[in-house]
Amino acid sequence: MNVLDTLIWLVNYPATHAYEMVFLGAFSALGLIGASRSSTPKLSRLAQLRAERGQAPTEIPARVRVGAAIKAWFFRLLSIVVLSGLAIGIASLIFGPITRAYIFNNGEQAIATQGDGLNGGITFTADDGETYTVNLPFFSPPTYPERDAFVSGADQLVVRYLPGHPQAYVVDTDESVDAWGDPISE
Repeated sequence: MNVLDTLIWLVNYPATHAYEMVFLGAFSALGLIGASRSSTPKLSRLAQLRAERGQAPTEIPARVRVGAAIKAWFFRLLSIVVLSGLAIGIASLIFGPITRAYIFNNGEQAIATQGDGLNGGITFTADDGETYTVNLPFFSPPTYPERDAFVSGADQLVVRYLPGHPQAYVVDTDESVDAWGDPISE
């Protein structure tokens, strides 16, 4: 398994689900950043009152401080992941899914059929004999080399997928055939 293929596979989900990632990132990033800033635990109001009256120690236990630091680092890491997904989603909305050229150039070719209905997905058999059914996002479809090809009504599609990660795929618009037998890219 190639490390670059794995990285492209990880980036492919936010790239092909760009609208969802922009929505998710825009609404959750500020909350995650705010949660990551609280690395020092605070005394509760009851503990503050007890400390003022001399009934309890004012020192915060070490295990509570360590737990708060771990929680802050977790939220920092999670906010970086969400902000990365937001950046990938915005770039994919502007330029099309940013992983499609790599998958097209380094992927294996397979014939795919499209399922019925809106959530039917695309079904293809990989070289290893496994059959995969993956969704075809409507708003940011992974088509290449033509970015704006409409492939929703096609009977037969040609897909290119990464051999180690068949979930990362693109529809080859040069070789796919629509319902009337014409190439999609025309």
